[in-house]
Amino acid sequence: MDNRRIPKHGISMIQVNQAREAFAQTARARDPRIASNPRHQATAAPISNDIIPRVPPSPPRHKCNNPKNPSCPHCSAVIIPAPKATLPAEDTPSISIADWKVSTRKKPILNSKELEDWEVILGGLTLPEMIFGNSFVRIENEKTGWSLDFNALDALKAVKMEDSGIRVSYANKWINSKREQQRTSELDENSLQIGQHYDWTYTTNYKGTVRNGNCDKHFIQDDSLELPIDKLTRPDPILFYDDMILFEDELADNGISMINVKVRVMNERALVLSRFFLRVDGVLFRVYDTRVYVEFNESKVLREYKEHETDYKTVLGRQNSGPSKDPKAILRDSNWVVQQLPLLRRECETIQL
Repeated sequence: MDNRRIPKHGISMIQVNQAREAFAQTARARDPRIASNPRHQATAAPISNDIIPRVPPSPPRHKCNNPKNPSCPHCSAVIIPAPKATLPAEDTPSISIADWKVSTRKKPILNSKELEDWEVILGGLTLPEMIFGNSFVRIENEKTGWSLDFNALDALKAVKMEDSGIRVSYANKWINSKREQQRTSELDENSLQIGQHYDWTYTTNYKGTVRNGNCDKHFIQDDSLELPIDKLTRPDPILFYDDMILFEDELADNGISMINVKVRVMNERALVLSRFFLRVDGVLFRVYDTRVYVEFNESKVLREYKEHETDYKTVLGRQNSGPSKDPKAILRDSNWVVQQLPLLRRECETIQL
């Protein structure tokens, strides 16, 4: 038997150092403080036990309230919404800046028991197909207790419990055929009566739900005010963003009715867009927009409400089918559609907290 020592294969120090250097480079590339500042990249410290170069700390203006989220480009605090890996899923991220807190919550659609309760609350309103009733977007001034939030229940409370007057594209043909049957048979005249005593398009002029808390101030209407587009178009890093649907219905395959809410928070301001989008195929398009602008330093809130509407053929004539297999795909893009619609009404109001 050969008693000579059998050489063992292992990792050399050169390989270890190469691995450390590769990891250090990756860590530096992922550090938002370095990636967002080329000067730090050029003057980064050599590889040492401190893998990430030390940057003089500065107190962050904002505070993350969800440690499971990715990093902020300013101070590496984690703030962008991301659900936690739990069952049931937890997705309630928030961010605090000065006296303000912006929070969101995403939950699944209502279950059967919740739907029954909502039918009672809403006084017999036939509910949309999908309702995300436990989701919301909220902006709150923690100093005064004043808050503004967007939720599905209050949005549906604003739906009128009366006939909207809107008919599907084939309604006239159907009515004419029924009238022809009346002349040739004993068809009951009540068959031509409107059976739904609510707005079946779920049109709502919902502008958000205000809770005053300890604040005795209210919105003051001033239509001369404008959103500060110059500030909103700055390339300021977005610290917090979320996008959710509150309810949606396909109107028995005759179009779509939905409310979508988006929120984005920058270091000095926040903007919320709540959009009601209605498309009744062959009949009309309707878009109601509510924009809420918050200036953190001034504790000032500006709310703008707009109504847009026109007939279906006008918008259809402006779309370019091109080589797409779905030439009407653009008609499902609310951002494109709203640019084709005339403005029928605009309101603006403000509150200083």
